[in-house]
Formats: sequence, C-alpha cells, structure tokens
Amino acid sequence: MITLKELADKVNGKLIGDGSIAISTVDDLKSASNKSITFAFLPKFKKEISSSSAAAFIVTSDEDLKENAGIVVENPYLAMITILDLFDNRPVPVFNISKHSELHESVEKPHNLHIGAFSVIEQDVVLGENVFIGNGVKINAGCVIGDNSVIYDNVVLYDNTILGKNCIINAGTVIGSDGFGYHTVGNEHHKIPHIKTVIIGNDVEIGAACTIDRGSVQDTTIGDFCKFDNQVHIAHNVSIGKACLFAGGVFIGGSTKIKDFVTIAGKSDIGPHITLGEKSVIAARSCVLKSLPGSEMYAGNPARPIKEKQKRDAIYTRFELLEKRLKKDAS
Repeated sequence: MITLKELADKVNGKLIGDGSIAISTVDDLKSASNKSITFAFLPKFKKEISSSSAAAFIVTSDEDLKENAGIVVENPYLAMITILDLFDNRPVPVFNISKHSELHESVEKPHNLHIGAFSVIEQDVVLGENVFIGNGVKINAGCVIGDNSVIYDNVVLYDNTILGKNCIINAGTVIGSDGFGYHTVGNEHHKIPHIKTVIIGNDVEIGAACTIDRGSVQDTTIGDFCKFDNQVHIAHNVSIGKACLFAGGVFIGGSTKIKDFVTIAGKSDIGPHITLGEKSVIAARSCVLKSLPGSEMYAGNPARPIKEKQKRDAIYTRFELLEKRLKKDAS
C-alpha cells in the first residue's frame, strides 16, 4: 500500500487532492474501487472519471479531475509504466539449478544462474551472469547467452545462436531453425543448407511462439532494442536494424533488410528480398512487395504511402457509387 503523495513523487507529478489517500491496487476505470488508482488521460476516458469509483486518477490536466483526487503528469505512459512496476506483485523467481535439468560439463556456471526442470544445455554454451532459463528449454551447442537475459519455458535455441544482454525470450519461441529454402529440379526439391546462424542484439524482447530462422549465406540479425509481439516469423538471411517494433502475426520474408526504428502493425507481410527504409511505419494487414524509402506510413496490398492509398480508395468508392447509380437508372 502506498499513499497518493508517494505515488506523485515517484512519477514526478503534480498532486491534486488529499495526499494521504491509501492506494493498494491499479485498475481500469470501470472496475476500480476506492483503493484503486486508474489512468484517465485518453480523451475517451476523461468523461468517465465522474462515474468511476477509483480513489485517484492519472491525468494530463488539472481540469480533467473536476474536484477528484489525482496526479497530473506530462508523460502519462511513462507514469503508467512506473506505477504498474510498483504494483507488480507477481512472484519473483528464486535462482537455482533444477536437479531435473541437464548441463553439459563443458559449460561454466556463472554467478546467479537459474535452470528450470527438464531444460538441456549442450556443450560449449556460454552463459552470462544472472541468466534465467525456464522449464523445458533446449539450448543447443555453441550458443551464447548474454548477462541478465531471461529465456522462458519451452524455448529452443538451435546451435550457435547468439543472444545479447538484457534480452527476454517468451515461451514457445524457436530461434535458429533452418529457413525455407529449396531448389526444384524436375519433381525433386533440393534443400539449401543453412550454415549461418541468428545473432540478436542487446535489450531485445521476443514474444511467445515466434520463429526466427538461421541464415543460409549470411546470418539472420536483429538489432539492439527491438521488441516483437507474439507469433512473429523472421525468415532466413533477414537483417533488422535497431529499435524496431513488430506487432503480432508479422511475417518477414527471406533476405529482407529492415532499417532502424521501423514499426510494423499486426498481420502484415514483408518481402522477400526488399528493403524497408528507416522509420517506416507499416499499417495493419499490409503487404509490402517492393522496397520502400521510409520516414512515412504505408498501407494496403501492395503497400503504398498512406495518402496515396486513401486517394485510391476514394476513387474506387466513387466508381462503386457511380456504378450503382447507373444500374439504378438503367432499371
């Protein structure tokens, strides 16, 4: 439990109302109680403040509170992150090595290592300090895991995968499997060997059930600070710059190059063999079939600059209306 004043100090916000109010939980506006703090900084939520039972509100203007207690902040999302961290009561794992795990004798045990039950660490794996490995994880020979990285349950790292520092790999993800590459002669498909690996930078988070393929002629690489949602697929030989954001269900085709600070919304398909320029923003359900220069938003199938797509959509709509009118006049 923490007072409203203490919370205001934590987020460098302006306290409005009684600072001694005790806050014990964080809830949304509708389910909040008189012990809750809630976030009401979005326009659609501001009008619900008066009907909410919350004890206090995070807002961006004094006027939004209308005599209710709360905290006024400049950056509400950073305040949200700080407050949610403060009230995160999930159990903290105890670091130990399960007797039901298998650690190859060639692997040195660093300080503060956790290995869960039924996990297997093969030969010549290099583990950094404070590494957490969950249950049922398989780390194949020659992998490198950086300091403070967390690998959750049932993740598989194929041989020679390199994972940087402060990374999080969520459950069920597979990194370093062969890419989909075949050369067909007649009716026979000849498999192309994938002899390279996957190299992941520092401070990367990869969601659950993602798949990242190793390279055939060049390493598949993911830059520092990238964040991927669940069920993202990265094909072989892909190069991804730093601080990219991929939402759920994004597929990146083979040998595609994605520059820094690219954002791709959910269920979009990219490539193969194209380049996305720096600071590209790809709208949801888009299909990118050719290289794009970046620094703007693209949408559609095939993806085009959003203004161009909107103009085309407007023209198509007019044609549809004209067609209906002509059919009506003809009848």
